[in-house]
Amino acid sequence: MGIKKLLGSASLAGAAILTVAAVPAQASGLHWYQSHTPTVVNTGSAVEASGQVAGAGTYIVATLSVKYSFPVLCYNPGSDAGPVPGQSGTGSVSGSQTVQAIHGNASFDITVPVPANNTPPPHACPNSSWTAVVGTPSVTSATVTVNSSNGGTLTYTRSF
Repeated sequence: MGIKKLLGSASLAGAAILTVAAVPAQASGLHWYQSHTPTVVNTGSAVEASGQVAGAGTYIVATLSVKYSFPVLCYNPGSDAGPVPGQSGTGSVSGSQTVQAIHGNASFDITVPVPANNTPPPHACPNSSWTAVVGTPSVTSATVTVNSSNGGTLTYTRSF
């Protein structure tokens, strides 16, 4: 085998390797920026989540899902008016934000208000002649979910 033929084969093999290496990876590299999980703050009337991700592709959709419970007090229409505790209720609320990534990095800041006027659950009181009054809600947990344009997903949950 001549030197020209050997060099030609080596060049062809090198070009094939470079071509394969230039194909973009399909796996997601989405991760919390510098390994810092989001900050989630419960103000009582709202929950705020903020954070930053890297490896996001061209955009992210960040969602904050909040779960809460609320007490129910029951008032008897008779002479012993109460109140007596009824069955507590639960609810959930969420909000989302779409953010364009810059060089694969994206920051989000989502605030979700906790509803103050909730409906008591069915049969919260002993019978239908009692009056159910809903109390102030308490946040039980908040979950941040980040989905990226490159197929990655991150989730972080904080309990309160």
